[in-house]
Amino acid sequence: MIKEKIESYFNRFPTLRVLFFFDEHKDFEEEVKALDLADIHIEFWENNPFILKCKLTQDLKSEKVLLYLPIKQPNTQDAFQEFPLMGLWLANKELQLDHVGAFMEDFHLQRHQKSLVSKYMGALKYAGVQEVCAPILSASHFEEPKLQRGLVSAFLKFKAIESWSILVAKLLTLSTDKKPTELDKVVKKITELNFEDVVIKRIYEVTGFSIQSITQASLLDVARSILYNSLMQTITEKKTDDPYSKFKIDDTTQLTRLNQMLQEVDRNPTLKPKFETLLELVSNDIKGSKLIEVYGDDANFAEYNTEMIWDIVSQVQSHLVSAPSDIIKRLETLSLQPNVGATVKQALKYLIQVAKMHDYIGSIKTYILDTPEAYVHHYTDRLYKIDSNYRRAILSYKSLDSSDIPQHIAMEAIHSELNTSYDRHTDLLNREWLKCLNQFKFDYANLNLPKQYNFYATEIAPADQKVVVVISDALRYEAGYELLSEMHGDTKNTAEMRYMLASIPSKTNIGMAQLLPGNEKLFNDGDIKIDGVSSASTYRSKILEMFNPNSKAIQYGTLDGLGRPEIREIFKNDVVYVYHDVIDATGDTRASERRTFDAVEDAVFELKKFVKLLHASYNVAKVFVTADHGFLYHDKKIEEKDQEKLPNATMMQSHNRYFVTSESSDKELSYSIPLSATTQFKDDVFVTIPFSVNRYNKGGVGHQFVHGGGSLQELVIPVIESSRKREDVTQKVNPILINKGGYRVVSNILKLNILQENEVSRVEKERNIKVGLYKESQLVSNEEELLLNFTSESPSERLFRVELILSAEAAREPFLKLKLFDTDDKLNPIIEERVQNMTIIPTDF
Repeated sequence: MIKEKIESYFNRFPTLRVLFFFDEHKDFEEEVKALDLADIHIEFWENNPFILKCKLTQDLKSEKVLLYLPIKQPNTQDAFQEFPLMGLWLANKELQLDHVGAFMEDFHLQRHQKSLVSKYMGALKYAGVQEVCAPILSASHFEEPKLQRGLVSAFLKFKAIESWSILVAKLLTLSTDKKPTELDKVVKKITELNFEDVVIKRIYEVTGFSIQSITQASLLDVARSILYNSLMQTITEKKTDDPYSKFKIDDTTQLTRLNQMLQEVDRNPTLKPKFETLLELVSNDIKGSKLIEVYGDDANFAEYNTEMIWDIVSQVQSHLVSAPSDIIKRLETLSLQPNVGATVKQALKYLIQVAKMHDYIGSIKTYILDTPEAYVHHYTDRLYKIDSNYRRAILSYKSLDSSDIPQHIAMEAIHSELNTSYDRHTDLLNREWLKCLNQFKFDYANLNLPKQYNFYATEIAPADQKVVVVISDALRYEAGYELLSEMHGDTKNTAEMRYMLASIPSKTNIGMAQLLPGNEKLFNDGDIKIDGVSSASTYRSKILEMFNPNSKAIQYGTLDGLGRPEIREIFKNDVVYVYHDVIDATGDTRASERRTFDAVEDAVFELKKFVKLLHASYNVAKVFVTADHGFLYHDKKIEEKDQEKLPNATMMQSHNRYFVTSESSDKELSYSIPLSATTQFKDDVFVTIPFSVNRYNKGGVGHQFVHGGGSLQELVIPVIESSRKREDVTQKVNPILINKGGYRVVSNILKLNILQENEVSRVEKERNIKVGLYKESQLVSNEEELLLNFTSESPSERLFRVELILSAEAAREPFLKLKLFDTDDKLNPIIEERVQNMTIIPTDF
């Protein structure tokens, strides 16, 4: 064994000349004398230091030498100084036959560190442990606290030495297994090295909860304390009926360290999901519902966990109709929580839209108004929002994963009530609207409202610049308003929206014909002609050219197949009509009508991009976006028993919302209107529509998505005018800080929630801001740049979450300044707040 070790030393250290071998008790004397070493000279100490020193430095200076010394190894300062070969010894190496000695030799540790190596050698002998602890395996860094942290890092299978916050969090996650085999292994290793008390102390320092031993049960108690205090740390009052009050941490320093751990875990993508699973497990013990019961649902909780949110939802769900405005505020507050799960977030989004729809419906004082103008004004001012909220609620509901929603949340009942309320509203509204319109004989000519059939004469003919008209099939008013909101994000444009009244029947070929110019328009049994030319899509360019030779009509889809030079040529015309069909193409097909609201989202997205492209790339100064008609959509299936029968009379045309006859119809629960009353057609024919939102029983078609009738949703269509000219912006949207409590840097990080106060609109434009931490005027953190350009009415959808990381040079500053600047003005902050730096509490204690 000695021979291999000696040869190993000289092989590992090619420059080694003299290998010292101290053997006080002469245990290896005979073995050394019997050694046969190639190219290695063996020299014996015979208490002849002067002669030996000369021999080693002169006669054997070119030899590799094993120096055998049957004396005690010098191990005190005096012995070192008295040893005559000290210089040679320090310049060379010593043969170590034990693991401790070899380890110290390998890592160049000093002799006084031998006891520490001996104490932990049981773990240090493993290559995996050495790899993790590598940064501290040197004479200058080899200290017991660092070594203990490194060993625990290795035991917990980290690749590098982690902070005690991360180590404690990882140790806690091992308690989730039914059979904590991995935890037992780690604890055994710590116990065998006799520093369990140290780890217990670290657990207390990190979490603020004291345990006597490291067991699954005790660690789960620590996790319960963490969950409790993460929820309750902003509530100072301790109520006697709080069954979990034993977990309460009152010391602010301990809370700071706990928050530090939680932030470090939040930034660790591997550990975070496991830790969340742990907290989810102990939430069965620390029941959020009980905390709400004891402290009230309006208490100043630091956070709401999933159970607490579901509990509040359970309490408010029965009041969605009776007290929607209060519930909206409550649900919005919950949705602003930073760590809300996907299902909870989607459920809150759905319920907020439901509550908003009920709120708007509940605010309607009467459905009976005096004039058609009053109905249209009321609809375009407020009532269209009911359709918007219904659409958004339906989209959110379709995205819900019902399997993750507790059974006591009656989502099906809530959704059923949503549909019932919306059905009742659309029926009552349109019954009274059509009754009023009937009193005015449906004579559009006598209504003080903009009509679709005047569009070209009033909007296009007077234009003194290039104009593009985008006609999006079935883009109803509420969808147009959403498009307008999205377009406000483009600061280089100014966009505003008006409305027009579409013709009855509200069907595609009629609406498209009314939007075209013409002196004589004929229905012609459905084969509509304008000045003798068919108004079918193939001939629309010809009709436009009769009024302006530099005109063009083209399908939106056709543009996809053209190159940019060809498209640029098209938009050099004075007038271009672009026909866009996404909503109607989806909704008007029975197989896909349930995707109508998805199609609205797609249409808005496409149109927003297209309008911006027209302005930016094709030099179009003015763009109009409008529609041929709107639509009605009800998400529940329309049963056959709820459909009206079509008459047996001879009809020129019929569909599920209208039929056309040569004579007036006397069908009950219907209105028979001269076609010429709402259009520019001169034909002596009549169109019959239902009293309200009823459908006719028409085979082979869908009945949830419909148009052709006279409802406000079908007739009121948007006219969006977008111009490539900048108006002076007098107001920008404002940022608001919504963090609870004071602002504190914990573990070098400040977490912020920044809310865009209002949605971007025509009067409030987007704002670019920069956020950072400052020491007086010096930036001492990363600087985050945010674009405040959200268009949503919901605050939870206008929220930014920001992390500012404090730089090393400012880590010891007790107080800093948080500053938010408009990027156009870096001298005057919009917001300035004092921030306490809690990082001065040592992270490793």
